[in-house]
Amino acid sequence: MEALIPNSPRDRERVVVFLGFLTSEKCRKACARHAQPEIVAATLTRLWFEEIYVPSETIIDSIEPVPDSDDCARFRDCFNTEELVALERFHGFFELRLNFLTNQIYGKAFFPDNDSWRSLIDHAKYVLSELDPDPEWLRSMLEAMIQNLKTGKLSDGLRNPRLLF
Repeated sequence: MEALIPNSPRDRERVVVFLGFLTSEKCRKACARHAQPEIVAATLTRLWFEEIYVPSETIIDSIEPVPDSDDCARFRDCFNTEELVALERFHGFFELRLNFLTNQIYGKAFFPDNDSWRSLIDHAKYVLSELDPDPEWLRSMLEAMIQNLKTGKLSDGLRNPRLLF
C-alpha cells in the first residue's frame, strides 16, 4: 500500500477510508447482507467519535475521551486548513444527529433511512471530495472492506486500513 500513497499519514488514510465506506452504497448494501444494521451503526459511530476523528471530545456510552495534545497535533498535520474545517463541520453535523443513531433504552444503534441520515451521507461525500483521495486506491480499499465485512472484521479495517493488504 505504501506504493499507492507514498508517505501517507495513517490518520488521513483512516478518515478517507471511513468516509468512503460511509458514503458507498455498495458498502451499505454489503452491510445489510452481512451484519446487523444496529451493530454496524454502533461500530461506525464509536469508531468515528472515539478513534477516527482524533480531536473528538464526544461522549459515547458514558466514556469520555480525552484527546492527547500530541495525537491532535499529529492528526491536524495530516490535513490542510480547508480540510480541517470540513472535517470539523462534519464532526459537528454527525454529533448533532447522534440521537437518530443510538437508542440508549435498548442499547442499539441503527441507520435510519430518513432525511437526517441522507444529509449525513451527503455531508460525508462533500468532505470526502475535499480530501480528494486517489479513486483507484479508495476503490480497492472499499472492496477490501467489503471482504472484511463478510468475515466479521469491519472494525479492524477501519481502524487500520494498512491491514487490508
